[in-house]
Amino acid sequence: MISLRQLQHLLAVAEHRNFGRAADALHITQPALSRSIQAIEAIVGASLFDRSRTGIEPTEIGRLLIRHADQLSASARDLDREIRLAKGLDLGELRIGVGPFGGSALIGPVIGRLNQLHPRLRVRLIVAPWQELPERARAREVDVLVAELTEIHRFEDFQSVPLAEHAAILVCRPDHPLSKLAAPQGEDMFAYPLAAPRLPAEAHHRLLAGAAAASGVAPPRDGPVGIECDSSSVLKSILMHSDAVSMMPRFMVDAEVRSGQLVALPAIDLGIRTHFGVAWLRNRSMSGPGLKFIELLREHDAALALPAESA
Repeated sequence: MISLRQLQHLLAVAEHRNFGRAADALHITQPALSRSIQAIEAIVGASLFDRSRTGIEPTEIGRLLIRHADQLSASARDLDREIRLAKGLDLGELRIGVGPFGGSALIGPVIGRLNQLHPRLRVRLIVAPWQELPERARAREVDVLVAELTEIHRFEDFQSVPLAEHAAILVCRPDHPLSKLAAPQGEDMFAYPLAAPRLPAEAHHRLLAGAAAASGVAPPRDGPVGIECDSSSVLKSILMHSDAVSMMPRFMVDAEVRSGQLVALPAIDLGIRTHFGVAWLRNRSMSGPGLKFIELLREHDAALALPAESA
């Protein structure tokens, strides 16, 4: 019978297409990995990989085994997760996936509060481009993800809890030419480079429409964004050292505005709103740590939204 360990070896070779790299990833020797694959081949009575100078490719039966091995590996990870969930808030683990822009700025205080309440709970924060987060959840690398809901709603295998809607404000450096204007208009704003993260398709279309309405001029086909940066901290540094402007939820720039590093310009409303939410795979039960994280995140987000909406 093929063991789960052997199937993990098979998956590693399939992923890396090289025995040496796969052995390094598994932290075993290459001869040991080769013997493991040979043992599987002896059991099934067929070769699993075709070898050539350019690398290795799975055979037809190799692909069959890889497909089933991947399913069994996911089931094993689910079993391990369920065991950890049964240990509760103080002995479990919570893996949170979040994008490097708004989501990462939103959840820092929440994770801090969660750690204060349950210091023995292990929390792993995986910061990755929002486009990668759903697949990483499917691969069981994260339990919950915080992302813009317009993208998550496209996936039928996810369920979500919405957070508050946040209007975007226009920010720039304190001595920016726009900061000297009493009432800057849309055409004034688009005279300068616009810095923004890589936007979801719906948000990109809203920005195009808002830019056209505010400036009276159709923006370039690829949009008005001149500086694309997914890191909120890097983007804010760019703003401090250039004539670029950006639109961000108030909670993302409140500290920099209070300290005088950036200024919020009088309202130029392009209709841009951010609507974050917490999402997880529909067929996975939510853990106690996950439920507590969502509760704390909703409380924090609601507190942020109140002054933003009344400002």
